[in-house]
Amino acid sequence: MQKQPSVLPPKEVKFCRLDLPPEFPVTLMREDKWYSSFQAITMVHFHNCLQIGYCESGKGYYLVDGSLYPYRKDCISLIPPKSLHFCASQINVISRWKWLYLDPIGLLNRHVSPSNSKMLTSILYGKVRLPCILSSIQSPQAVRIVQSIIFELENHQPQYKEVVCALTEALIQVVMRMAEEPSRQESEILPASLQLITPAIEWISMHYMDPVTVPQLAQLCHISTTHLRRLFQDIMNCSPLKYLQSIRLEAACGMLLYTDHSVLDIGNQAGFATPTSFTRQFKKQYGTTPGQWRIKMTHKKQEH
Repeated sequence: MQKQPSVLPPKEVKFCRLDLPPEFPVTLMREDKWYSSFQAITMVHFHNCLQIGYCESGKGYYLVDGSLYPYRKDCISLIPPKSLHFCASQINVISRWKWLYLDPIGLLNRHVSPSNSKMLTSILYGKVRLPCILSSIQSPQAVRIVQSIIFELENHQPQYKEVVCALTEALIQVVMRMAEEPSRQESEILPASLQLITPAIEWISMHYMDPVTVPQLAQLCHISTTHLRRLFQDIMNCSPLKYLQSIRLEAACGMLLYTDHSVLDIGNQAGFATPTSFTRQFKKQYGTTPGQWRIKMTHKKQEH
């Protein structure tokens, strides 16, 4: 009997804690804050607060609690506290996001009625399921409100905190109304083909630093290797191994920019078999060596 490929247990996911100011528990982050000091935040992680994202450009998908959700420009994301997730662009596509992290109950404690507070708590902690991704077609009102909150937090005009509170209250009301619309939930059913490859995406996001084969990924998805390759090409616009390589390179970029580890160590930690392979693939993707990229991006970071 042929030995089946072994399936490794999941690695520990990363907890990315946000210490929000108690008097105004909301903060805005741009794409230059994507990385932690240890591994790329585009890998599976969770937060202690609500995350709301706005996609300015690009396309790709969110993995949230084991389900894939495609996104495009002008989408918003709604990720409750403690939900395991990560965000990734399609290969060869640059996506730019801005993220709000907030404690809406703390922010609106004097403006939310007890009944609404109970509903909001149910939404935040998973008792009422909401769409994780909303487009400007699905909910133009919610998208406009999120854009307005970001504008206020970026520009700090007079009374901006009061305006942010009012806008957040309006957003919460829209979200709660959506939670009461059963038809909305039915319309969010994802294509079966997208869900078929979710186990492979999730495995790669948590084990990108380990050796992996296409048959192993296909076994996780309970489909043939041929079917897996075809679905990846149709959905992700690349092969499974090309996708794995892109995740490894992104993780390497995070470590290059936000750690003091050597290039040699980073290549190994990101899952590349040899230093030569790491340098060759990195240069092919970014047009320069890992060391040169680190120097250039560090200077660029300091300029901002």
